Amino acid sequence: MTVFTNGFSTLQIPEDFEPVPGKNEFTELYLVNTKIPMSIKFSTTPTLAGLPEIRADIEKNAAINDKIELINSDFIAINDDIYYMVVSSFSDGENELRRNEFLYVKDDNLYFFEFTYPYADRELDDFYLNIIRSLKISGPKYIVENGEYKINNNE
Repeated sequence: MTVFTNGFSTLQIPEDFEPVPGKNEFTELYLVNTKIPMSIKFSTTPTLAGLPEIRADIEKNAAINDKIELINSDFIAINDDIYYMVVSSFSDGENELRRNEFLYVKDDNLYFFEFTYPYADRELDDFYLNIIRSLKISGPKYIVENGEYKINNNE
């Protein structure tokens, strides 16, 4: 079993997935599996918003974007924590992709999982949940104070 850690968060990397460079400073881990094909993104960002506010923003943005179909938007329990789950599909005109997102807020840090794959009917609940359940948080990566954030140096 391969494990990812950044000093603040640890999680299991599923078999046959390869890391590729992230696209922004908050992307902790970006994995692809060309055999399925599927991508997994794990991010940590500073936030002062709670899950209800995040849900409202996501639903509002999905409503005004005609390329995104919101399939499911709800709070779910994973382990002993409450996550916000969003299932959507979007099309670029040629390809339709399914995206399952799971968001969790703790200590002013938003932990975000995004699973993207090209079939709308594939059942992968256990696959997602096993990765999310493997998340161990040893401390917040970001400290948010006075409208600014900094890396937590007290690991």
